[in-house]
Amino acid sequence: MRPAELGYVQERIPTTAPEVTVAMDAKGEQTAFVYTTYIQETPGRVWQGLTDPALMKRYWRHQTAGPKTFHSDWKKGSTYEMAHDEVGLAVRGPGQVILEADPPRRLAYTWHTITPEWAAAVGMDEATAAAWRAEARSKVAFDIEDVGHGVVKLTVTHDGFAPGSAVLPAISEGWPAVLASLKTLLETGSSLRTS
Repeated sequence: MRPAELGYVQERIPTTAPEVTVAMDAKGEQTAFVYTTYIQETPGRVWQGLTDPALMKRYWRHQTAGPKTFHSDWKKGSTYEMAHDEVGLAVRGPGQVILEADPPRRLAYTWHTITPEWAAAVGMDEATAAAWRAEARSKVAFDIEDVGHGVVKLTVTHDGFAPGSAVLPAISEGWPAVLASLKTLLETGSSLRTS
């Protein structure tokens, strides 16, 4: 017998597979990275995962510089500091700005500054670092949507890239690992070691 024949109502539960969308300009060149995932958690807890350094350092790691955290009051117009404490690095500056903060629905900020110290800490050669610094600062936005059944749809949009960007391929590789680790941490209490 089918569930409906037994008197059960089958509710539509959203797909939980991650989705990657590539944003293109009029000439067909990639200018943004969009990633959507579903997390079995509340919007408030997902917001906390994106803004609480104690949680961040458990899921967001650089293979060379170690855990990454962001420190801010998370208010529109405020600045933030990005830190890799294991290597004694803090990146801050007036260009690292919170663009939007609507807890627990939306957070957006400009991407961090590519300092010579950060490049050295992550093992980036100076030529690559110079190319990254020459690009306009990109921005990242997190949209958090409660889709019911204790599930949150998290969409990350990292945009502001010119066609041919050197930074875009790197963040396109990094975000899926970071977000998979965030999802795993929030759902199981343990993070992945690959982010």
